[in-house]
Parts: sequence; structure tokens; C-alpha cells
Amino acid sequence: MRFVGLFLAICGLLAASDWPRFRGPNGTGVSPDKGLPADLSRDRNVLWKAKTPKGHSSPIVVDGRVWITGFEGDQRILLCFDAKTGALAWRKAVTRTRAEAVNPQNGPTTPTPATDGNSIFVYYPDFGLLAYDRDGNERWRVPLGPFGAIQGMAVSPIYAAGNVVLLVDTPEEAWLMAFDAATGKPSWKVERPIGWLGSYATPSVYKPAGGPEEIVVAGAVELTGYQARTGERLWWARGVTMAPAALPLVAGDSVYTLETTTGEDAPPPFSSLLKQYDKNKDGKLQLSELAGDSLSDKIMYRIAKSIDKNTGNNDGEVTEEEWKKAFDSSEPSGGLVRTRLNGSGDVTRTNVLWRHTKGMPYVQAALLYQGVLYVVRTGGIVTVFDPETGKVLREARLKDALGEYYAQPVAGDGKVYFVSEEGKISVIKAGADWEMLSSGDVEGSVIATPAIADSRIYLRTDENLYCFGTAAPAAGK
Repeated sequence: MRFVGLFLAICGLLAASDWPRFRGPNGTGVSPDKGLPADLSRDRNVLWKAKTPKGHSSPIVVDGRVWITGFEGDQRILLCFDAKTGALAWRKAVTRTRAEAVNPQNGPTTPTPATDGNSIFVYYPDFGLLAYDRDGNERWRVPLGPFGAIQGMAVSPIYAAGNVVLLVDTPEEAWLMAFDAATGKPSWKVERPIGWLGSYATPSVYKPAGGPEEIVVAGAVELTGYQARTGERLWWARGVTMAPAALPLVAGDSVYTLETTTGEDAPPPFSSLLKQYDKNKDGKLQLSELAGDSLSDKIMYRIAKSIDKNTGNNDGEVTEEEWKKAFDSSEPSGGLVRTRLNGSGDVTRTNVLWRHTKGMPYVQAALLYQGVLYVVRTGGIVTVFDPETGKVLREARLKDALGEYYAQPVAGDGKVYFVSEEGKISVIKAGADWEMLSSGDVEGSVIATPAIADSRIYLRTDENLYCFGTAAPAAGK
């Protein structure tokens, strides 16, 4: 018993109700908590509201404290709130070291912190990776970048097997790297194939029965499983994702990936690029021909430079053969895809179980709750699937909640919560034949994903952090 107590003290094990990373436990978006409110709005079931800096990172909640990041000018800030009262416990800031490209729906502090229960791990794309203790004391820092992301960096760090794991997947470079959680020292790094637009999808963890943990990465070009302690590439499936933004949802022996199939993210044919850029008409793309001032010119230059370096011969030009080698279109990509885990090597032909391509969103990940798979897209349209077969069970629109959706759906206590960019909150009763329980709204726009902990729901807008709940935690908590 003395050993068990010491182990718990050292490891700072997370409680079942904690929300330790982006979209909660392993990114599932599901909480075991009971007594969650069924009606959320600016004037209903609000326990407290706290002013916050700008930023899109989602809240994490551990042991009675809430953490988010934000920015003010060149400052990148980690904030800690008391989960019960909303009082600001502390804030720690660093100054960015450079500017990174961002999309308005992204921003400089989109990545969500992660924790192992002892340290809070924070990733600022224009600074690097940092670790703080729960009282705000810095433990270590690792400078990183600059990066060649087209729309900024949105991937959040995760904790697995004693390491902080970070995915960087851009048109210029692609790698997965692990840092020792206690010291920040590199544990391993693996290079990844480079794709057309890169990946914005936070990895997940798979824990096979009797085997070591795996890091599951939905990246440009391929879906991949890595040994969490060593970085060994264990299995891969091509044609599942191309430029994903939605995290891979690990559930049981499967992983569900989700990406739109409109073709907007597909690379253009080489012939069309020659018409636009091939000034000397030699049938090749010279890097010098792509050196323009427009955003599209800069993007094309980054991509061509990457191809020349990684799949070409580094001679300052890209041929049609090199372009096709970089962007193999022989496999389909995108859609809602179920891929079986426990594979080895190339599982493209053997482990992709089903694919649904009609009406899929880009940013939203699927939510699996009580045997039903949920997907929400623009316009507040919810589609539910049989997770085993991919059969559509129902498709309907949320009441009074049109618009775009960036916050991921979350669930608990028999309810599923959806929040639109405009701050419209929809709560439904879970099930294939789901029904509306309530509609509400909050002030400000919402990009961040809600967190659930201790029978409360924490929702971050562009100006405030809300805490929703009943007057007291549910009995037995």
C-alpha cells in the first residue's frame, strides 16, 4: 500500500472526471459525469463567467483548476482559474519570438494545453513548447520553429507514455516528436511524408490489449500508428486523409477519421500550374518562377520547395514526375472512414472497413457516444451513423442553430452538446432518434471546444470563459 501511495503521488494520476487535453480523455469528447445541465445559455445555469484574453485554445480541467491560453499583442499567456469560483489563480506570459501565418479561425494560441496531472504542457507555434507546474512555475522550455504552415498551427500537444508528443505537418516539413515530460529533452523524432496542405489534426492514443501504447496520427498523405515509447512506425493506411483538421477518434479496435471530400483540398493538376507559372515554357516549375508577393504565390513556392527537397533531387525545380510522386492520387481520400487498428505494415487494403463521403465537414471530428456516431456540419445539420457499418441512421437540423461549427461536440449524462461559431448552444438527448432538449446562446463567437469536469461544463468564447452547472455537483461525486 505504501508503494501504491508513492506511485500515485509521483505520477499525479488523473481522476476520471478530469479533462486533460484537447477534447477531453484521449480526444473522445465524452465524460462519465452525471448531473450535467440540460439547458445552457448566457442567463441559464451560469455558475460564473470570467473575462479572458483573445484566443481559441480549449479549456482543460484537472483537480479543481481550469487552464486556457490566450494572447495580448506579442504576449502568449497561460491562465489558471479556480474551477469552482472562476477566480484567476495565476497567469504566466512569454513573448513570441517571431510571427507565424494564421487563419482568422485559427490564431496564435489555438493549440490546447495538455497535462499528465503534474505539469501543464503548452505549445505556442511562434515560440515553442513549455511546461509549468500547477502553481505556474516554469519547469522547462523548448524553442521550436519557424514553421511553414499555410493557415497557422492548430495541432495540440498530447501526453503519452511519459512523453509530450507534438505533430508538425506542413507543406515544408512533417514530423512527429516526443519530449520527456519531466525534462523536455527529446525522446525521439520521426519524419513523416509531406502532403499538399499539411495536417491540423491532434493525434490520439491507442492502448491495445497486451501491447504498448500507440500514437495514432491523421496526417497529410497517410493515417499512421507509432509506438509511443520509441516512435517506431507500426502501420499506415494511405488514401484515408489528405489535409485533415479533425482528430482521429479512437474507439475500441477502430479509429474514425473525418474530412470533407469536396476536392478543395486536393492538389491541382500539374498542367494547370504550368499555365500559370511556367514563364520559360520548359515544362517544369522553377522555384524562381514561383517567387511572388501574393499569398497563393507564397504557398506554391513553399510546396514546390518542399517537393524539390523531399521527393525531388533538390535542383531548384519540380518536374511533373516529382509532382505526381509527391501527391499520389491513385487512392481515394477523405470522408468519414472507419479503420481497424491492430494492424502491421501497409493496411490500406485490409483495414479500411467503410467510408461515407456525402455531406462531411472539414474541422469537426466524429463523436461516438452510447453506440451512436454523431457528425455535425455547417448549417447545424447532425448526421448519426451506426459505427459498425457506417449506415446513416438519421439526418436532421438543430433548431435555431445555423451557421458554421468549429467547436467539437461533447457528451455526457445522456446528452450531446453542440456549439456554433455564433455561440448558439444546442443540447440533445442522446440516441439514434435524438431529440432537442434546449437551445441557448452566449455572447461572442466560439471556436474552442467545451470541457466537462465535476458535473460542470466550461465553455470559452472569444472574450469569456463560462462555467455551467447546477447549484452543486451531482450526488455521489
